[in-house]
Amino acid sequence: MNFRCGLLVAVLILLLSACATAPPPPPPDPAFAALGIRSVAVGPIVYATYQPSEQCSAFIDEDVRSALVRELRRRGYDAFATGNSVPRSFGAGTPSPLPGDPPPAGPLPSPGVEGVLSVWIEEYFENTLCGWEGPKYLTMGGVAVLYAGTPPREVWRQRGRTAEQGGYSSRDLIWLTTTRLTDQLLGSLPAGPGWSAPR
Repeated sequence: MNFRCGLLVAVLILLLSACATAPPPPPPDPAFAALGIRSVAVGPIVYATYQPSEQCSAFIDEDVRSALVRELRRRGYDAFATGNSVPRSFGAGTPSPLPGDPPPAGPLPSPGVEGVLSVWIEEYFENTLCGWEGPKYLTMGGVAVLYAGTPPREVWRQRGRTAEQGGYSSRDLIWLTTTRLTDQLLGSLPAGPGWSAPR
């Protein structure tokens, strides 16, 4: 029990320190700033590969979406989730669009919503994630695409990937992985209008 408590405290300290030292977003270039993107809707996460099969990771797509909304708000955007989760399937998913492709079916920019962020999970691997003992493994990779304008078009894109493992609980490893994947996906997104550097 003492070992587990100590491990939990160590994990929490690690995660808190990671949040406290999150790098500032890059400043927007004139072309991006001219788009006037303040409000961003985050659509349902789409799987381009096979989906999670374990019970403890059944809603990991919503964990990713929640992390994206939090990070977008930190970066100065008025962000919120929209749309329902993509239904589960045992087959391969929907491939991510190529640069320049029209926006896929789903939420689109509308009055009061200047941008829509769509994310496709292109790599997913878990091993012993829901087991009781031993190290756990979780790898996630994907691409984020921001659509804006009238008619909507792609204005920004970024790939991200993270592979985590260790003696964490399933919940802690999912939190750590989705948070770090979000940092990778949004790393190059310019700061939003509401961004203010910490003092």
